Amino acid sequence: MTRARTIVAILTATGALGLAACGNDRTDRSIPAAAATTTSTTRAPTPTPSIALTYRTSGGCEVLGPNCPTYTIWTDGRVEIGRTGDQGTAVLTGHIPVAEVERWASSVATLDASALAAALGPGTCNSCVDGTDIVVTIVRPTDTVVLDSTKLAFEPRNPFFATLERLMTDVRAVGSLPIAASS
Repeated sequence: MTRARTIVAILTATGALGLAACGNDRTDRSIPAAAATTTSTTRAPTPTPSIALTYRTSGGCEVLGPNCPTYTIWTDGRVEIGRTGDQGTAVLTGHIPVAEVERWASSVATLDASALAAALGPGTCNSCVDGTDIVVTIVRPTDTVVLDSTKLAFEPRNPFFATLERLMTDVRAVGSLPIAASS
């Protein structure tokens, strides 16, 4: 071998060793360095469902037994229908679309109950004359708003109550409580 070829061979071998030394420092050589890199996508944790709204009725629907429904709507679209005053499990369960619950939550996010009460005036005791009274409990991320039909006029032409009635129409479609006789 000529001297020039020997120098080229030495430089080539030295260069290859140098490149190998600068590369992958992992001790496990079974996976190439390029394949060993991983990308992880972190998913946001699924929020735990919570109550979005409770719609409790009382009064005239209690004739012959505990037959007033209480509707509980959860953020995951679950609907539970139980008997007002009964702290037991729901009698009926079902679902409405989550998007509908989200629209409802969005519509009440900035609801000012004091301004609503000032605009609509006082309510009446419907159950005093065999009617039905309603208590709506809205659970928002920052607070809870309670609207009572005996203290606040539930006016169906008001945009808030029109939106509430559209939601409750779908919630009621889940089912009706069977009539129960008082014991």
